[in-house]
Amino acid sequence: MFNPWDHGSKAYRITLLTGTGLILVGIILAVVGGALQALPVQWAALALIGCGLVTHLVAQVIRARDAQRRHRMGSSPHR
Repeated sequence: MFNPWDHGSKAYRITLLTGTGLILVGIILAVVGGALQALPVQWAALALIGCGLVTHLVAQVIRARDAQRRHRMGSSPHR
């Protein structure tokens, strides 16, 4: 079975982990900001979650690009 993590490029793995980390830090800040009722912390949390989601989507684009490149190399060996 194909595992994208094992077959993914280093750029894919780094981008994916960065996005996931940003989302995690954003969630933690959102909880802390909500508990302290600190609006600036809540806004920072939303910004981090948004950046994390965008970064995660970029990782998926990198993964798709890598898969297309792998497919092209495997399907036409005579080029």
